[in-house]
Amino acid sequence: MHTPTYQKYKGADVAVLFIHGFMGGPNQFTDLEEAVYEAGCTCTSVLLPGHGAGIREFVKFGVGDWQRHLQDEIDKIKRDHKQIVLVGHSMGGLLALGASLNKENHIAAVVLLSTPLKIYLLNLRSLWFKLRLLRFPKDNEVRAAYIKSNSITLSKLFFYPSLIKPVIQLYKLIRRTKKHLSDVFVPVYMFHSKNDETTAYQSAALLYEGLCNTQRTAFALDKSWHAFYSADERKLIQDQLIVLIEQI
Repeated sequence: MHTPTYQKYKGADVAVLFIHGFMGGPNQFTDLEEAVYEAGCTCTSVLLPGHGAGIREFVKFGVGDWQRHLQDEIDKIKRDHKQIVLVGHSMGGLLALGASLNKENHIAAVVLLSTPLKIYLLNLRSLWFKLRLLRFPKDNEVRAAYIKSNSITLSKLFFYPSLIKPVIQLYKLIRRTKKHLSDVFVPVYMFHSKNDETTAYQSAALLYEGLCNTQRTAFALDKSWHAFYSADERKLIQDQLIVLIEQI
């Protein structure tokens, strides 16, 4: 079951807010949240509207709802913390970049995990990776990571066409994000897998080029997928997140 989390660290000035992606959920951030809390920061994660349920509930909401929900969470956090670090996976990274443009949000930095500016649809290599994923047993570590991260109950096939509208909204969000990359003024850390079967690796270069007016640091991952991170590369993300926090 996916539920939002909140662990307040007494006396902490910095809070780290984790934002999942399209059809994702907060469960994928458990280990990162623990590391952040042990480092002396408040940590929290959101469950975006429509997530944590079935497709019929999911399609009732869209980008505007997710942006407003994120802003509401930021407003709550900034009452008790001087600075906020946003960590977004996939679409969550797009939402994080948008929220960082508001100087009143007290955003100190943004961390992007597999954030898309270009998405694979009919790419043959991408389709091969997805077919491999379906053939993995449920206890396989890659498939287990995807099951853990997914918060939408996949019901009958005749509901799938209803996903067209939210997918179109996602593409619109990508286009809007591209237009405002040069307006981002907070430091950005980017992690992207070369084997990402959903978000084209080209997205990393597009993000780096577009974020031309702020400090940005990019890490290429060789072993990970879109929602699965190998143990050593997961440790890299965790360590770099702590380094970033210590520099704030």
